[in-house]
Amino acid sequence: MNKRVIAVLSVAFLLLFAFAPMSRADSLDVTLTEANQTVVQGTTVVEFDASILNPSTTDTIYLNGDSSTTSSLLVSVDDSPFFANAPYYLTPGQSSGTFALFDVDLPADLTDGIYSGVFSILGGPDGGTGTDFDDLSDANFSVDVVNPVATPEPSTLLLLGIGFTGLLFLRKRLHFPT
Repeated sequence: MNKRVIAVLSVAFLLLFAFAPMSRADSLDVTLTEANQTVVQGTTVVEFDASILNPSTTDTIYLNGDSSTTSSLLVSVDDSPFFANAPYYLTPGQSSGTFALFDVDLPADLTDGIYSGVFSILGGPDGGTGTDFDDLSDANFSVDVVNPVATPEPSTLLLLGIGFTGLLFLRKRLHFPT
């Protein structure tokens, strides 16, 4: 092969490699205590607890913000627990412990169904080189809204029993064959 072709291909390869977006794994490990929760229709707030781990052995990771999306405009995410409870940063190998990460707000008249979303933690390994608000980790969640189950009260069962007893008494008294 010609030396010039090899040189051009080498330069093209180096440029491609140098300017290609780097793909990297999540910088944090976020574990939701209960990622999928079931609530009765009429519930208006669902709390999601989590623990966050910095798996890096060298970098301190700063937690600077969050973002979220949901599958329905009727459902919203309240991130105030994140700002009230999350640490400002995690040193290499440090875990936050379990804390309230975010709340999902539901309208009281929300129809039954499964509503899902993603909560993302933003930040970076330092405070000023353009990595302040990288997406560090995503936590998928869902809320299954179900209709309440109607349970008869004991007095209702008592009235039903008295009614059946009355029917049996009438049956015997009128001499219907059994």
